[in-house]
This record gives sequence, C-alpha cells and structure tokens, in this order.
Amino acid sequence: MSFVPAPRTERGAEKNAPGALRLRTTSPAPGVVVLETAGILDMNSATHFAEALRTHLSAATGTAVLDLSGLSFLSTHGAVVLLEAAHRALMHRAHLVLISQNRIVDRLLEMLDVADRFTYATTVDEAIGLVGSETPVLR
Repeated sequence: MSFVPAPRTERGAEKNAPGALRLRTTSPAPGVVVLETAGILDMNSATHFAEALRTHLSAATGTAVLDLSGLSFLSTHGAVVLLEAAHRALMHRAHLVLISQNRIVDRLLEMLDVADRFTYATTVDEAIGLVGSETPVLR
C-alpha cells in the first residue's frame, strides 16, 4: 500500500497552519510601528509580509521596528522583502530597525552580504532610542 498525500488546500487556509507566518502589529509610541513576526517567512508568505510592510512604511511612520526574533525560517524571498522595506523606509525618510537575535535570520543576511544594510536593536525601547536623528542611519 502506498501513501497518498492529502490534497493541497487553498492559500488562505495555510495562514493558520503550524509554522505559518504570523504577524502582530503594535504602536508603542506616536509614529512608531512594531511588526512582530513568528513562524516561516518563505516564498509562500513573502507577499503577505511585503504587503504588511508597505502598509506600515508610509510617510506617517517615523520608525518601523521589525521584530524577527520569532522566525523559525527565513528564505531569500523574505530577505528580498527586508531589502525592499529598507529602501522604502529611505524613500519615506522613515527609520527601519530590525530586532533579530535570531541565528536563522542573522546567518542568512550575513551569507547574502546584506546584514550591514540594516540598523539593529535588541529591544523596541532601544530601537526607538537609536533613531533620534532626522535621517535614517544604517550600520
């Protein structure tokens, strides 16, 4: 007897699957948006993640903090979305700060040689404190 996999479900049904990308948005201070991520950021979830970032990286956002510490997987598709977000932040004169402390995220960004294009913090309070200047500072 052979194993027959279950039929694939529609894309929207995967949002609640274990490991699926989960996003939570908060605003701890005026002009500051924190987007917490958990789960898997791959080619299937990159579009949803990019749309969420585009929504929150607007002229009204002074600082966007991306908490990537809850990711269990990051693909190159996700890394491209992060680079696009960094560019969009520069266009809107907003600050983009990553909270990573996640070996999976840090290692991929280093392997792609793009880690130095982002500003990093360990907490949201530290991220807000880093962006006291008018123009975004990348390290």
